[in-house]
Amino acid sequence: MKVRGSVLALSFSASVVILGFGLIMPYLPLYAEALGAQTGLEIGLLSSAFLLTRTLLATVAGSASDRYGRKKLIIAGMVLYTVVSIFFGLANSWLELLLYRTIQGVASAMVWSPATALVADLTPPGERGFAMGLYNSVSMSGWMFGPALGGAIQWYARNAMMLPLTDSYRVPFYFASVLSLVSLLLVHFFVRVPAEQATKRETIKFSMKEVNAKFRKTVYVMFFIVCAYGFATSFIEPLLVYFVKHEYMMADEAVVASMSVIFFVSSVLMMGVQIYAGRMADRISRKKMIVVPSVIAQLLTILMPYSANITQIGVVMTARTAAYGASSPAYTAFQQDLLPRNVRGALTGVLDTFFGIGSFIGPVLSFAIYDNISHSMPFILSGILGMATMVVLLRVAYEPKKEEVMA
Repeated sequence: MKVRGSVLALSFSASVVILGFGLIMPYLPLYAEALGAQTGLEIGLLSSAFLLTRTLLATVAGSASDRYGRKKLIIAGMVLYTVVSIFFGLANSWLELLLYRTIQGVASAMVWSPATALVADLTPPGERGFAMGLYNSVSMSGWMFGPALGGAIQWYARNAMMLPLTDSYRVPFYFASVLSLVSLLLVHFFVRVPAEQATKRETIKFSMKEVNAKFRKTVYVMFFIVCAYGFATSFIEPLLVYFVKHEYMMADEAVVASMSVIFFVSSVLMMGVQIYAGRMADRISRKKMIVVPSVIAQLLTILMPYSANITQIGVVMTARTAAYGASSPAYTAFQQDLLPRNVRGALTGVLDTFFGIGSFIGPVLSFAIYDNISHSMPFILSGILGMATMVVLLRVAYEPKKEEVMA
């Protein structure tokens, strides 16, 4: 029970971090345009700014959590996140918004990698799939519920509080700051870390020699896979709202309302799927639980631009999200099964760094392809690349036996 309470508290803290990214998803392009952004490329850079600092600092943060303790770093990150969310809502120009998104990435790095590693630390290997399913389900709700919540708050600020449109976009960030403070307190009071993990450790020189020799090739392969996977998935989310507005010729407020509903329905389905999928990942091959749903998700990605209207694209988006949810617990547990505890934070950070590299490049390139080549091409390329990563995982990666899994 104590372990599950700790996992829930960590999950909530991670969800708040992701909430800052998902909160303005229904109106990110519109907010950016209101603050001075003029091209799709500038909007893509805004999405990538968050990912850039998170990517650059993920390994540093993971290593620091190995030495100083994961809980301390998570709390420090939540303090930073609480403060910067307020300033985010006060931004008066696109460049100022870009600066605060960059700082948000710093806070995200301080929370995400250490929290993921700490969940693995606290969970027995045979239950890690379920724990990661619970962690991913709750934490990723920030990504999925964020747009619905942000859209609802923005609608209330605009229609009930009668704020100007641009000012109504600011209100959700103040709400995010309050949630961040609550999350900080939950981690402080409810996350129970064993004494040997809470104390400062001697400096650990990270080396792949710390990894079981049988797993090293797979860890190297995972660096490539998570980078390509991040690239493929980040092609779509920042672009989707922009695509819907311009392809279906919808008004700004109609786009916000429609996309909020789509993200909300998707999030409910995804959360339910991950809990069940996490249990399945502890019972059958993790690789199969990753590959099959991921291939389905990539096929749906390719179909998205051929949707005739917002309803069709909403159905495809919801099914795609559910497929990703089915693969996610096994994907995270598979990674953590390969990593020894003493460098788990550093290696989790390295994996997040490679994922972030792909995620950083993805939005910029997808908008550039959308503007200059074809409106459907980003979706097609994302699906093809995502399926290619699954082929590499299936054919090359070694799946540890239960008795080989690191505690």
